[in-house]
Amino acid sequence: MGFKNILSFANKNSQVRHKFDVIIAGSGLGGLVSAALLSKEGMRVLVLEQHWQFGGNLQTFKRDGYHFGTGMNYIGAMAEDQFLHRYFNYLGIIDDLNLRQLDVKAFEQISFANDGKRYNYAQGYDNFIENLAIEFPEKRKVIESYLKKIWEITDSFPLLHLEKFKSIVKDENYRIGGAWDYIKSLHPDKRFRNVLGAANILYGGDKVKTPFYVHALVNRQFIESAWRFVDGSQQLADALVNKIRAQGGELHNNSEVCKINFQDNESVSVETLSGEKFFAKKIISNIHPAVTLKLIDDTRLKKVYRKRINNLSDTNGMFSVYFILKKNSFQYIPRNIYHFAAQDVWHNDANPWPQHFYFYTPASSQNPEWVSHATALSPMSFGDVKKWENTFVENRGQEYLDFKREKAEQLIDLVEKRIPGFRSKILKYYTSTPLSYRDYTGTRNGSSYGVLKDHENPYSTIVLPRTAIPNLFFTGQNMNMHGALGVTAGAILTVGELIGLEYLTTKIYDTIR
Repeated sequence: MGFKNILSFANKNSQVRHKFDVIIAGSGLGGLVSAALLSKEGMRVLVLEQHWQFGGNLQTFKRDGYHFGTGMNYIGAMAEDQFLHRYFNYLGIIDDLNLRQLDVKAFEQISFANDGKRYNYAQGYDNFIENLAIEFPEKRKVIESYLKKIWEITDSFPLLHLEKFKSIVKDENYRIGGAWDYIKSLHPDKRFRNVLGAANILYGGDKVKTPFYVHALVNRQFIESAWRFVDGSQQLADALVNKIRAQGGELHNNSEVCKINFQDNESVSVETLSGEKFFAKKIISNIHPAVTLKLIDDTRLKKVYRKRINNLSDTNGMFSVYFILKKNSFQYIPRNIYHFAAQDVWHNDANPWPQHFYFYTPASSQNPEWVSHATALSPMSFGDVKKWENTFVENRGQEYLDFKREKAEQLIDLVEKRIPGFRSKILKYYTSTPLSYRDYTGTRNGSSYGVLKDHENPYSTIVLPRTAIPNLFFTGQNMNMHGALGVTAGAILTVGELIGLEYLTTKIYDTIR
């Protein structure tokens, strides 16, 4: 063999990496929690991330020295012994998180055009009822019934109550109907209905399709307790990355998976765009299922399965404006603000944009009283930016820049109506669209919350962790639920498929009780 051939052979082999127990494609919360759980069990895991930064929707970005969040603006059920606190405690990352609790009496504040009232969601079961009853005193019994139903539904989800995991009847909650249908049945008062459904921006609510269990799980965790990450949610990703490495796991950034090949039920190879090749016994994909299937050429994934996955609808993305504010001009607001220009809180793409917005000020360790930056978001259909879908960040052309500027000004006008004088506090601003979200986080069409669940076809819109290929699994927000709690619980389901769900849940419970 000549020198050139020897060199070529050596270079090719240098791109082939040694075998792992499990490769995880994507470093969103689902991928990182899965990797942390598996490495805690002594497995050799490898996480491959296409972006330079780990974390998916947890990642933050910097503009003019200030950190802005990508997706996870606040987190729920993190008080001592609450659902998510237990899981993060088991993972050993609780002490690495710096959180600040939102206003106990008003962590969410809802308002409407032509209505000067402020409707508040409070933390705590009794507090929630008491505070909402201030504005709707004659509906106290209805509020009590509504919250009782939320607790009833969520209490029957096994992964929220590990102490009752074996005894809880599973899967019944997908058949309980739609969120809007249930809210509508409570009372004919339209304003009351809208207040109860106002936070649907947190799950990409669809008036026709969204199941009530989604509404219940999202609201329950924040009513339990609501917290902001001090200096951003990247700390959660960093804590998990550090824990995975400490437990012997590997993580590679700038490593976009482009091909997944299965040799047999205990052998899979993964290729990246950079030409590297990795081998493992199993693979967990934290990438959107439809995108994952494009990477796999295997007849065990039947046409009917591929068709179902490819035809799944996704929730809308967001148009976001990231404000940099004049020094000491705007005070920290310990709550989230939801304001509606329309009288219907359920987003409708057919209506003029923006119909409503979600506004928050991030928690900072530098100055707890005054904020240097803030963010406003409003749902946006991918159809609004589809004409630029074949472009990439910083290379979309002047028309796209003009589009963003126009939308930003429209959104600022609406914010100004809710917060008079806000425009005068703005030093400068940046924007993002569903395209930005797609390119930075890898979500299909820039969807904020992944697959849109449909209560009329519940099982067709739920992606199970196990597939027809015995060593291919899914995790992430496209499974049962999105959000920190939903994705963490989903990762436990996925890892349970590999090591035994009863074994894992029992171990977690025995460790933290």
